[in-house]
Amino acid sequence: EALGRIAYEPAVQPIIHMLEANNEEDAYLRHAGSLALARIGKVDPIVALSNSSSRALRIAAVVALRRMSDPGVAKFLNDKDEFVVTEAARAINDDLNIKEALPALGNVLKNTSFTNEALIRRAVNANLEVGTEEALQNLIAYSMNEKAPANMRAEAMDALSTWTRPSVLDRVDGRYRGEIEHDPAQVETLAATPLIQLLKNKDAAIRLAAANAIGKLGIEKGADPLLAQLKNDSKPEVRVAALEALAALNDDQMDQAIQQALADKDKSVRVAGLDLMANLDMPKDLMASLLTEVVNTRTTEEKQAALVTLGSLPVENTQPVFEKLLAELKNGKFPPEIHLELEEAIDSTHSDQLMAQLSEIQKSNASDDVLASYQDCLFGGDPDKGQRILFRHPTAQCMRCHSYDDFGGNAGPRLNGIAGKLSREQLLEALVNPSARLSPGFGVVTLDMGGGKTIGGILQEETETALVLKIGDKPDTTIMKDQVVKRVSAASSMPDMKTLLNKKEIRDLVSFLATLKEDDI
Repeated sequence: EALGRIAYEPAVQPIIHMLEANNEEDAYLRHAGSLALARIGKVDPIVALSNSSSRALRIAAVVALRRMSDPGVAKFLNDKDEFVVTEAARAINDDLNIKEALPALGNVLKNTSFTNEALIRRAVNANLEVGTEEALQNLIAYSMNEKAPANMRAEAMDALSTWTRPSVLDRVDGRYRGEIEHDPAQVETLAATPLIQLLKNKDAAIRLAAANAIGKLGIEKGADPLLAQLKNDSKPEVRVAALEALAALNDDQMDQAIQQALADKDKSVRVAGLDLMANLDMPKDLMASLLTEVVNTRTTEEKQAALVTLGSLPVENTQPVFEKLLAELKNGKFPPEIHLELEEAIDSTHSDQLMAQLSEIQKSNASDDVLASYQDCLFGGDPDKGQRILFRHPTAQCMRCHSYDDFGGNAGPRLNGIAGKLSREQLLEALVNPSARLSPGFGVVTLDMGGGKTIGGILQEETETALVLKIGDKPDTTIMKDQVVKRVSAASSMPDMKTLLNKKEIRDLVSFLATLKEDDI
C-alpha cells in the first residue's frame, strides 16, 4: 500500500510476482497488490497480464484496471475463464462505467459460450447504450440464438423493445445514465422480421418477449401474427401479451381482438380484455353490450372490472343496464361481492337520475349496525392486494402489532391460522368494530363482584359459565359468571380500520385474512 501511495514504478513487477505467488490465498495481499498497481498507474504491464497463465494475476489485473477506469480491461473479455470475463464485464458496465470499452462488451454476445446472467445482462445493456447498427444486430442475433438461455434471449428482446428511448437508469445496476435516443426507423427495419418469427418459437418466454417488443416498437406488420397468437397460443400469458401489443399498435382489428379476448377460456385473458376496453376507440354500444354480458355471466373479478369500465362509457349507452342492476340491488338479488363496483360505476356516470336511485336504495338499506353497513366488504376482495395492505400500508401499519410468519409485532394476536378460528363476519368485525370482541390474551376486563370488590385482568379464555383471567403474576384465575355483578371490557387498543382504509381496502384485507386457515409455524 505504501509503494502504491508514492506511485513507485519500479515496484510494479515485484508486486505482480507477489500476487502470483499469493495465488489468491490471502485476500488481504490480493487487495493490497491490486490497489497498489492501480495507484501506481502503469497500464501496459497490467493489460499484458491478460496473457498470463495465472488466474490470480488476471483477476487482480481486472480489479486494478477497473479502479483505473482503463479501457484496456476489455482484453480480458476474451479470457477462457468465465469468472474473469464476468468481472471484466462488471468493470466495464457498472458504477461510472468505462465508455470506450462498452462496444467490446456488447460484442461478447456474438460468440460467447458463457451463459451466466451477470455477464449476459451486462453485454445486453452495453449494446443498448452503444446504439450502433452493429449493437442492434448483436441484440437481434442473440434473441434468435437457440443455443442461448431462454431468459437471456427474452432479456435481449426486452432491451430491444426500449431501443428508441432507453431508460435513463442502467438496466443492471440502476445508476443514472442520462437520456439516450436511437433511430426508430433503424430498429423497425432490422428487427421486425426476426421478432415476428420469434412469435412462433417453442418457448413461451420467447414468444411473450417477442409480442411485448412488437407492441412497444410499434411494428405494424406484426398485427396479423399477433392476432393469430391471441387466437391460437397455448399459453394465456402469451395471449395477454399479444392482446396488449395489438392495443399498443392501435390496430383496426382491435374490436375483433377484444371480442376474442372476452371469449377466451382463461380468466386472465378475459380480464386483460376488460381492462383495455376503456381506453380503446370502439363503438360505445358494442362495448356496453359486451360488458353487460360479462356482468351477467362471468367471474367476480371480471364483473368488477366490467362494471368499472361501464361507468366510464356515455350514460346514454349504459343507463338501461344500470337501471336493471339497480332494480336487482333494490330487490336484494344483486351479488354483494360487486356492490362497491356498482356504486363506483354509477358515481362515474355523473347521472343525477342514477345517483338518486342508488341513494334511495342505500337509505332504505341503511343500518345503525356498523357490521351491517359493511356487509359489502365480506366477499369479492383481492387476497394479493390484501396481503400488501397487511405488510405495507403506510397508515394501517398492521404489522406493528400483529405477527405473520416470522414478521411483525406481538401487541396483537398472531394472524397465522386466524381464519381457522374466526369466520369472515368476525374478521370484518375485528377491523371495523375492534372493541366488539376482544381476543383471548389481549383484552382487559374489570369485574364487579359486589360488596365493593372488583377484579381486573387480561381475559385468557371465556366459556358459557366462566371467565379465565390473568391477574398480575398470579396463575390463571377462573371466575364463575354467576358471581359477577357487572362486567366492563376495556376498549381495544387496535385502531378502527374504517378511519384508515376505504371499503375496497377493507374488503381486500378480509379476503386475505380468510385464506389464513393453517397455523403452519
